Amino acid sequence: MLQGAIVALMVGLLTGRAAKGCGIPGLLGMLLAGVLLGPYGLGWMDPQLLELSGDIRMLALTIILLRAGLGLDKQKILGQGSTALLLGIIPCTMEAAVLAVTAHYTLGWSWVVAWLFGWVICAESPAVLVPMMLRLKSQGWGAKSGLPDLVLAGGALSDVVAITVFGIVLNMASGPTNLGLAAVGAIPLRVAAGLLVGFLAGRLLVGLLARTELVEGSTQAAVLTLGGVVAIVLLGDRLGYSGYLAAMTAGFAIIDTDEVLARRIRGELERVWVVAEVFLFVLIGAEVNIPMVAEAGSIGVLLLAMGLFLGRLPGILLATAGSTLSTKEKLFMGVGYLAKATVQAAIGAIPLSMGIPNGELILAFAVLAIVITAPLGAVGTSLLAPLLLERGEVDPTKVTVETKYRFLVALDPRGAALRALEEAARLARQTDATLLIVHADQNGQTARMVTALYDSIRHLISDIEHDLIIVDGVPADSIIELAAASAVDVVFMGKSKTEMASPSMDGVTPKVLELSTVPVVVVEAV
Repeated sequence: MLQGAIVALMVGLLTGRAAKGCGIPGLLGMLLAGVLLGPYGLGWMDPQLLELSGDIRMLALTIILLRAGLGLDKQKILGQGSTALLLGIIPCTMEAAVLAVTAHYTLGWSWVVAWLFGWVICAESPAVLVPMMLRLKSQGWGAKSGLPDLVLAGGALSDVVAITVFGIVLNMASGPTNLGLAAVGAIPLRVAAGLLVGFLAGRLLVGLLARTELVEGSTQAAVLTLGGVVAIVLLGDRLGYSGYLAAMTAGFAIIDTDEVLARRIRGELERVWVVAEVFLFVLIGAEVNIPMVAEAGSIGVLLLAMGLFLGRLPGILLATAGSTLSTKEKLFMGVGYLAKATVQAAIGAIPLSMGIPNGELILAFAVLAIVITAPLGAVGTSLLAPLLLERGEVDPTKVTVETKYRFLVALDPRGAALRALEEAARLARQTDATLLIVHADQNGQTARMVTALYDSIRHLISDIEHDLIIVDGVPADSIIELAAASAVDVVFMGKSKTEMASPSMDGVTPKVLELSTVPVVVVEAV
C-alpha cells in the first residue's frame, strides 16, 4: 500500500504539473492520473489504498473546508444578507427537481427513484469548488462583492441539504417508513447543529492554542486544529449534524476570534494541501468507471444539461435576485457551481449497493457527471473569471498571498556591508527571497577586491538564490537605479558607527536612504 501511495503521489504531482504547463488546472491532470492508475485503467493502484480512499478523501476534504473557513470574510457575507442561505437551498433543489421530473417521464422511473437520482447529481463538489474559490480570492477576482465567500458559504450549505434529503429519500426507496414532517425538519436541525458545533469547536481551539502553552509554533497548532476538526467531522453522522459544515464553521470561528492564529494555521494547512490535493483528485479519478460512463451515453449528457440550464442557473438567478451582484457575477456562479465530483463519488454507489431499482444507472450517471462537470467547472472558473468578474484588492488577512521577494544588498569591503548581507540573508531564508548583491565600481579599482570577498563568503549564502552584479558608475545612483529597474522590495545598506553619528548626508548610504523610492534598511556595523 505504501508503494501504491508513493506511485499515486508521484504520478499525480507530475500530471498535475504537466496540466498547469498546458494552461489548464492541475487537478485535471491528477484526475487523469487516477483514471490511468485505477482499476478501470492500468490497475496499478494498490487495492488496500482504494479501500482506504474514503477515509483519505474525508481527511483531504476536511483540510480544504477548514482552509475555506479560515478565509471567509464575515463582512462580505453579511453584506449580502440572506443570499448565501438562498444559494444553499434554491439552486440545488431546482436542479434536483428538474432531474427527477426528466428521469420520471423519459426513463420511466418511479418518483422516489427519480428524486433519489436528482439529489445524487445536484450536489456541488467542495473538492473542486473550494480550491477554485480560494484561488480567486488570492487573485482578487470578485473581491469587491465578496462573490467567492458567497459561493463557498452557499456551496457548503447546499451539500448539507443535498446529502440530508438524499438520506431521507433513500429511506423511502428502500422500504415503507414513517418519515413525515420530522424527517423534513431534520434538514434545518442538521444545519443549525453543524453551525453550533463548528462555532463552539473553533472557539475552544482558540482557547487551547492562543491562551495556553499547549503547543509551540504554528505547525503544532495546525496539527492540533486539524485533529480536532477531523474529530467533529467523524462525529457528525453519529450525532446528527453536518460534519463538513462544522469543519468550515470552525475555521470561520477561529479567524473571527484570533486572526493572527488563523493566519498561521492557514499557512501550515496550505503546505499540507499540496499533498492532500493530489491524493484527493487521484482517488476520485480512480473511481471513474469508463465502461459505465459509456453506458450512460448521450441520455446522461442530456439529463445533466437540462439540470444545469433548466434548474441550476434559474435557481441561482432566483436566489440572487435581491442581491447587489451583477448579471455577469450571477452567470459566473453557474460555472462555479457546475463541478460535481466528491459527493457523487461518495454516495453515487449507495442505491446500487442497497438494491434500489435502476441503481446501476444512477451510479453510471453519477460517474458521467464527474467526468464531464469536474473538468468543465475547473477550467471554466479559471477562464471566465477575468471576463465576468471585477478584480479588486486582495485582503491578506483572509488569504495567503504568495509573493516572491527580491532584496538588494550593496556590497563593499567594509564590515558594515557584510553585516547588511548577513541580515538580508537571514530574512531571505525566512521568506524564500532572491538576493541581488550589487557593487558599483566608480573608479575601476574595487571590483577585483569585492569579487574576492564574495568568493570567500559565498558558502554562507549558498542555500539562497542570489546574483552578484558589478556595475560601473556612481555607487548611490547605481544602487537606486538598479533597485527600481529590478523590482526590488527592500534595499539593505551597511553603515559604520561613524557614519551613523555624522549629520552629513555625503556618504553612499545616507544618499540612498534619502533618494530611493524603494524601502531601505540600514544595518549598523557592530
